[in-house]
Amino acid sequence: MGNAVIVTTRMSSAHAEALLAAMRAQYLMSLNEHWYADEYRYVPKDARHKSILEKSPVMAAQKHLMAALSLSLNSVK
Repeated sequence: MGNAVIVTTRMSSAHAEALLAAMRAQYLMSLNEHWYADEYRYVPKDARHKSILEKSPVMAAQKHLMAALSLSLNSVK
């Protein structure tokens, strides 16, 4: 990512866990909506998630942020 944006923040573990839980719930709801949408009906199931992420920059960003939060939480424990 040549033009990547770097975000640095500090928050308590409790806040990070709450944010991660909320993001996971929102991500799963969005994924469910897209998964059964007509646009992706004929995309094979093993390629559907990647296809959704390619067309949904918000979900792709959420996935990166969830991974970063999980990594940070695991390093603190």
